[in-house]
Amino acid sequence: MMNLHENLKRAAVASSASVALLAGGVVAGPAPAEAAALGRVCMVNAPDGVVENMNIGHAAFIVKDRARSNHWIYGSFGSTVNGPKAGWIRGGTWEQARATFTKVNFPGTKKQYYTRYRCINTADGDLKTAQSWYTTVRNRGYNGHTNNCLHMSMAVFKGYSRILRNDKRLPSATNKLPNSYYDKILKNGHWEASHKLDRK
Repeated sequence: MMNLHENLKRAAVASSASVALLAGGVVAGPAPAEAAALGRVCMVNAPDGVVENMNIGHAAFIVKDRARSNHWIYGSFGSTVNGPKAGWIRGGTWEQARATFTKVNFPGTKKQYYTRYRCINTADGDLKTAQSWYTTVRNRGYNGHTNNCLHMSMAVFKGYSRILRNDKRLPSATNKLPNSYYDKILKNGHWEASHKLDRK
């Protein structure tokens, strides 16, 4: 009987110690398999783009390469300020992408063109499809009403992410102004708060 009592007492002490260790975060179960890297997309905005002081704006895009730790695809369409109107796309680190947009000025001035960006993480992200949709939009040719910078950015985002493609809070870019889409629609879609694109 004494042996049984002692065994139960020891088991209770051991159990209490285990609970304390777990509560303190010292003991953990087997580490889960590493989760797949999140996708991420960012719209870069030039609030005075196209025509200054008219609140039209210009949009550009940055999307994350989930297969590489710090590689992004970024570009623009429909603006001659920092590339051909027919569009451009390139790859690089986040720092390179950010610097590319930060250093752009209005022609003939030192006034910064792109001044802010807004991002969202996604559970998916297909860079190949994003690039394919970029090519499709570019090949249609620029049209200020039906195939512009906002159409391009949203096509890249929705090509990249099926989740964004099916998000009913992100309507067609047709008849939408880049600034309005950036300020209202992306905000209502629970994208992150707007970040300043400050020059360092």
